[in-house]
Amino acid sequence: MSGRSVIIVGAGSAIGEAVARRFAAAGDRLVLADVDEARGRALAADLGKNGAAVFVAASTANRLHVHNIIAEALESYGRIDALVNVTLEIEWGDFLDCPEEAFDSMIAGNLRSAFLMSQAAARQFAKQIDQSSEREGDYAIVNLVSTEAVTAAPDRVAFAASQGGLQQLTKAAALALSDYGVRVNAVGIGAISAEYMEDFDKKSAKSTVPLNRIGDPTEVAEAIFFLASPAASYITGQTLFVDGGRLVRSGAADYVEKN
Repeated sequence: MSGRSVIIVGAGSAIGEAVARRFAAAGDRLVLADVDEARGRALAADLGKNGAAVFVAASTANRLHVHNIIAEALESYGRIDALVNVTLEIEWGDFLDCPEEAFDSMIAGNLRSAFLMSQAAARQFAKQIDQSSEREGDYAIVNLVSTEAVTAAPDRVAFAASQGGLQQLTKAAALALSDYGVRVNAVGIGAISAEYMEDFDKKSAKSTVPLNRIGDPTEVAEAIFFLASPAASYITGQTLFVDGGRLVRSGAADYVEKN
């Protein structure tokens, strides 16, 4: 897949940076997007020294920002071959006291954003396919979800709802785009050394992982890279969990306390 045009949303995070570096190492041309402009531009400048990388400051819950990302990819590289959504926003709060605005924020940040980006990228995939008559799995979308796509915690209700929705979006989009040969998958994560873990008790989190350690962002990046590559050409609608075995421990994830 060397030289493909790849959009990475959430590139300003630890996982996003690891993903960007993995694709850049393969020679892919990158469009990086994030709300953290300073970190995103610094990463693009660094990767641009030995490859091709541009940055777009964007909140992908905003349709105009999504349009800007697509436009930048087409202006810079003339096409889009893969989309990676690695945005992950977490908010804590008691269910009985959770304000409507907080719920809406979680849905917008984690679900609406992935829907808008996936739809926009898929429309461009379809246009490219129709123009070239190529329908062989060269196009891929990979979403990032939490293990709470299938489990839940009492103080992260809105987050769990957004994650379950994102996993279902992945499945439905995979079916909707199958006629085009576009693959849509997700990578599910548990305890990874990234920003969102700052709100968790790491000792408690580690105790719930059979492999007895916190995962590294590069391990997530490898899984995402695989699902976006031709090596995964017969895989679609699936979620690959990179969680150290946490989900299979006693059949369910243990609850992890907040710091």
